Amino acid sequence: MSTTTLHAGRPAAALEERVLADPTRFRVLTGDRPTGRLHLGHYFGTLRNRVRLQDLGVEMFVIIADYQVLTDRDVADDLTHHVEELVLDHLAVGVDPARSTIFTHSAVPRSTSCCCRSSASCPSPSSSATRP
Repeated sequence: MSTTTLHAGRPAAALEERVLADPTRFRVLTGDRPTGRLHLGHYFGTLRNRVRLQDLGVEMFVIIADYQVLTDRDVADDLTHHVEELVLDHLAVGVDPARSTIFTHSAVPRSTSCCCRSSASCPSPSSSATRP
């Protein structure tokens, strides 16, 4: 057991102490897939904490993972609407665009190449070379 675990009782408590001591040392990348309206489970599961961290002064980046839903038949046809609704939901719970960055995955072309390299659904040069 690490000294952090012994001292704080659990690793999350030690991290919480560090964030409270100097929130400007931390940066959070979080996000959601635009598959429909958010609900109370989203609020209590993640949104409330995103706003809390933002209010403490943690640098927040919220990604709307629109590329990840392109193959979802129920969502792809109305993707723009789902993205707009998701952004509105974040604003409604208190994510402040003056203090947090909200962006779509598709708005940052470089992020696609980074994510694609670790995804099994994107062919890589090595996987292409080994195909029969």
